[in-house]
Amino acid sequence: MPDVDAARGRRALVLRLAAGPVAFAAVRAAPLVGLAPEAHYAVSAFAWVLAWWVTRPVPWAVTSFLPFVLLPLGAGMSVADVAARYGHVILPHLAGVMLFGHAVAKHGLARRIALGALCLPGVARSGGGLLLAIMTVSAVLSAMVSDLAVAVMMTPIALSIARSVAPGAGRMAAAACLAVLYGTTVGGMATPAGAIYNPVTLALLERLTAYSVTFAQWMSTGVVLTAVHLPLCYGVLKLMLPLEVRAIPDRARFRRELARLGPMGRGEKNVLFVLVVMLVLWILPTFVTIGFLDIWYVAPVAMVLLFALPVDAKRGKATLEAADVQQGIGWNVLFLVLGGMALADVLARVGVTDWLAALLTGNVTAGALPWLAGLATPLLTQLANGPAATVAISTTLYPIADALGYNAAILARIIAGTADAVTLPWASGVVAVTFASGAVGLGTMFRVGVVVTILTSIVVVVLSTILVPALQAFAVG
Repeated sequence: MPDVDAARGRRALVLRLAAGPVAFAAVRAAPLVGLAPEAHYAVSAFAWVLAWWVTRPVPWAVTSFLPFVLLPLGAGMSVADVAARYGHVILPHLAGVMLFGHAVAKHGLARRIALGALCLPGVARSGGGLLLAIMTVSAVLSAMVSDLAVAVMMTPIALSIARSVAPGAGRMAAAACLAVLYGTTVGGMATPAGAIYNPVTLALLERLTAYSVTFAQWMSTGVVLTAVHLPLCYGVLKLMLPLEVRAIPDRARFRRELARLGPMGRGEKNVLFVLVVMLVLWILPTFVTIGFLDIWYVAPVAMVLLFALPVDAKRGKATLEAADVQQGIGWNVLFLVLGGMALADVLARVGVTDWLAALLTGNVTAGALPWLAGLATPLLTQLANGPAATVAISTTLYPIADALGYNAAILARIIAGTADAVTLPWASGVVAVTFASGAVGLGTMFRVGVVVTILTSIVVVVLSTILVPALQAFAVG
């Protein structure tokens, strides 16, 4: 049996590895009329990278450096030219946001916030109230901390609380874990820091179109989307997973657990201070014009503060230390995003995006673009991953929107809002954390997730087409 399993594993690896060259060859053989040879080659390389991001024969980060191997061979670019495409402001931004999320988890601030919310008068008096409280706390945290960090922090907390108030209640435990999943998804819409898809769409928007966006402008639509989606996802959970528990008589347990945490430590205070600094710097350009202060400046400031603010000055211990760089940054995802940004830049440079826009302009109407984005993004996310889907769809649709005179910023809002996968455990790290809890079966996750995905996609498309123009949430740069 071990030999059979090993043989199957080797065959599976060979097939996954072959997916890239096959995709490359298929695109190279396709008669892409009007596309220059270098551009045709670049599209083929893009197909190889996407295929390996989907099949994952090697880590995403390794695949992200494949352009260094492929592009100099036929796209008319040197290695130095390719390397220059990887220098992007999104690198320090994502690193800073990830490290901030790690600091929140490391110093226990998330648990304190969750228990504090459950102790509020009128909250968590019933199974449904507990569910709503878990979802709301997850959404609030996710507005400033990455989805994955929130899921890692909140899932065990939610599961522990659900099992303590309802021992043996399977639907209650499953619903509590899904409440974290949907809460992080919904909260991630609120701010550019909430989900990795947000800065990716914004960076590509700035690079490929004439639009730019501030933190406050994104929030003007994001907070509305979050507020609408919270009751929507809560209603779906309540309807599809009827809870076994109605009243929760012993709410004092939450106060006892909160009391056991003791007073807020220096690390928690430092993290709160950094959060306030981030919010002030992000919102300040709304009121004052400061040349250097934009959306990409803030996260590196937060990163420096987290490593500079002491928690124990006598022992030389800071809020974050050297080991936290390895633990707190998701390098695999970070380099996936960098590789995607580099490829998007290459495709624009060699004329692929202009060619694609010209090709599709006569076949796609402006009114169909938001629905195309709202349908294609969640579908591709299930097959690949959120960052890769975001890069691929943004790179394709932004130039088409420009050619049709359509506001590409609306598409940015839609793509970012529908890029979270919530149906299959292998679609994203957040869903994997939920499934790994053991409380949510694959059938339950898929059944509820499909309904949530369909409803949220429709709502995101409709509200984005209304809110972005109405609130003038994006401005031409």
